[in-house]
Amino acid sequence: MERLGAALQGGRWIAAAFVLTLVLRAPAAWLPLPQGGALAVSGATGHLLAGTVQLAYRGQPLGALSWHLTRPETLALPLRLSLEGPTLTLQGMAQLRPGSWTLSIPQLALSSTALKQWLSPYEIAPEGEIQGRDVRVEGAGQTLTMVGGTLRWTGGPVRYRLGGATFEPTFPPLSAELGRNAQGAAAATVASPAGPVLDFALRGNGWVDLSIKKRLLTLARSPAPEGLGEDAQVLALSEKVF
Repeated sequence: MERLGAALQGGRWIAAAFVLTLVLRAPAAWLPLPQGGALAVSGATGHLLAGTVQLAYRGQPLGALSWHLTRPETLALPLRLSLEGPTLTLQGMAQLRPGSWTLSIPQLALSSTALKQWLSPYEIAPEGEIQGRDVRVEGAGQTLTMVGGTLRWTGGPVRYRLGGATFEPTFPPLSAELGRNAQGAAAATVASPAGPVLDFALRGNGWVDLSIKKRLLTLARSPAPEGLGEDAQVLALSEKVF
């Protein structure tokens, strides 16, 4: 009987390993990838261990996102990620856990072409590149719970239209340290060498709240209220980004 019990116990482990192998080798097309919203995923190939999908943001292609499962950990699946596209490149690691996920990106680069595409509905066309360093994003499902790291825009000419007129001021570099505000939302202050130009907070439902300071209007050579300091808030906006 002891031998029979040991054999049954070993058989259960073999069956569990077999089922796990089938799951990890399932086609990537079976993944419940998001189809609606601003971020679109399509063209899944490969399987859960290693595969590729095509990403697009608001109809603009971002490129091919590839993943490869590295050594699994307890209750976590670590994935090595790589995104190669005409306007965005990054490499990083993701940790998938029951009910939560973490994304770590040591470096990323977003070209001016992508910025112009995304800002074209607002008739804003910036030059320069956005660079990211040690970016970390955590979430639960489709809700962001934490962001960290540094973003920097290299600066340069920005062409925009306002009131039927075209302006093209040259901006200095801008930088932001990502974190959380007092309400716990992902947030940051974007600053020029002279001081902060705007605050933003990304809510869990995909809306971003912007608080624009007079200094940004000064840099943009745009009319601004008189009698206010450069750090004064002059405009508040909200926009759905995800």
